[in-house]
Amino acid sequence: MKLVVPIMPTSLEEAQHIDVKHYEGVDIIEWRADYLDRDTILAVAPAIFEKFSGRELIFTLRTTREGGHIDLTEEEYVALIKEVANLYQPDYIDFEYFVHKEIFEQMLEFPNLILSYHNFEETPENLMEIMSELTSLTPKVVKISVMPHSEQDVLDLMNYTRGFKTLNPEQEYVTMSMGKLGRLTRLASDIMGSSWSFSSLDERTAPGQIALHDMKEICEVLDAD
Repeated sequence: MKLVVPIMPTSLEEAQHIDVKHYEGVDIIEWRADYLDRDTILAVAPAIFEKFSGRELIFTLRTTREGGHIDLTEEEYVALIKEVANLYQPDYIDFEYFVHKEIFEQMLEFPNLILSYHNFEETPENLMEIMSELTSLTPKVVKISVMPHSEQDVLDLMNYTRGFKTLNPEQEYVTMSMGKLGRLTRLASDIMGSSWSFSSLDERTAPGQIALHDMKEICEVLDAD
């Protein structure tokens, strides 16, 4: 299991003062660029990619339509992703598939897409169909994050992930149930077939994220003989 931690600078100065030593033991950095406006994203990008050179990095631009912080037209969204991606070549580009489905074909030039589905309200009854559609597109990563309302919701996500991974061993899956109820999925990634787990250094980007120092200690316990 790889540990992913988001960074969310809100200014160029804040980005320049990120202390990379705080991210020791983190496998992948997710830059949530939507906490900045378009021009500042382009100004901040060199600092982010330089600071985390040699580390895997996800570029995530979460629009207001998908619960993020930046309001862009579809044309602006695609143009900004392509400008950053072509200049700095992030290891992964997060794309909220069902929100931006109509422009998906414009993203096919990138072989490193994370096709995401986030639902902060529920674990939908058609979760298997959602996972099936995302899997059929063979992205770099299929990412599912849903809100459970019962223990069965959590178990369903774990079971579906294990089943899809067994049937599609070459496909990378990253799945989690949010909130306190779903916290188990952040710890049982390896068992259920999910490759990554998201943790937090300061501010959480999703309900139920476990602090990085706690996550490291838990992983050490789980990995011990």
